Amino acid sequence: MKNIIIISDGIPGHFNQSKGVVSLLDELHSCNITIHQMSWKVYFLRSIFIILARLFCKMLNKLTASMIVSMYSSVDIKDADLIIAAGGNTAPYNAALKFLYNKPAIQLGSPRGIHSSLFSGLVTVEKYFDDPSNIIASLTPNSYSPKKCLRAAKENNMQQHLLFLIGGEGIGYLYEEDEWDSLIRNIKDLHKNTSLPITIVTSRRTNPIIENKLRSELSEVPLCYSAWFHKGDKDFHLDALLGSAKAIFVTEDSAMMISESISSGNPVSTLYPLNIQSPERYQKHIKKYLDLGFIKRQSINNFRIIDELNIAEIIDEYQSSLLHKIIERIGW
Repeated sequence: MKNIIIISDGIPGHFNQSKGVVSLLDELHSCNITIHQMSWKVYFLRSIFIILARLFCKMLNKLTASMIVSMYSSVDIKDADLIIAAGGNTAPYNAALKFLYNKPAIQLGSPRGIHSSLFSGLVTVEKYFDDPSNIIASLTPNSYSPKKCLRAAKENNMQQHLLFLIGGEGIGYLYEEDEWDSLIRNIKDLHKNTSLPITIVTSRRTNPIIENKLRSELSEVPLCYSAWFHKGDKDFHLDALLGSAKAIFVTEDSAMMISESISSGNPVSTLYPLNIQSPERYQKHIKKYLDLGFIKRQSINNFRIIDELNIAEIIDEYQSSLLHKIIERIGW
């Protein structure tokens, strides 16, 4: 049994990445997980703490590491076999804990100036450092895999359907009213042409007005598996929905929803609006998935079911490769 501490900054996408690494490790070792909710000792000084913590990481020693740890809420890691964290605000804390307690530590996401060598492994989707500690992941870590999704679909007796994962405005993606109208029209057309039921899963970024609009204007379409965030729907199995989908359509504003969709091994289309002002790093992220053949990009105004992409085996290979790179770095 391996004891793993996940340091969470409270951001669901970051936490899901950490869980994704645990899910990989769990294939080789039985893992016991403890979640530590990161918080600042003095909340109103957090902006100063963030600057100081990153600065101290550039000259990490026993004194500066102790000073970093003193800024955060305390955590007991004496029995931990591994620390995992994601997100820029957790990185200095993770690096300091590794230095002080000599525990293996995995950090996920953009380093924001903190060198990968301060961790056992820094997992990123693009290369930041010419160092073995910077582990490049072709796919953002998440809790799903083709085998897991297929198994979940069979266990839950899911019938084939068309799956829509709907986000909302964020990271520079702006949706007009008529684009939501186009989405609804296209969904109706796909159901009419395929006779397949439609599943819609909304998220915290989905505008409640848009969620209500989807529920209302698609009331004549079978939506039996759908889960509505603002309605409070939580008792659904996303792995089973992903595994039983003939095709997956996901709004392009969520890197995690895209990653999870790809991990099912089923065909994925990302739907984009006309107005996109996303940062360059995010554009590179989407282009990487496109170049690897993981996704097809389609306008939210006009989309169709794409030819099936045979990527399940490729995804299995990428995830297996990431697992072994992490195992090598943490010494398990």
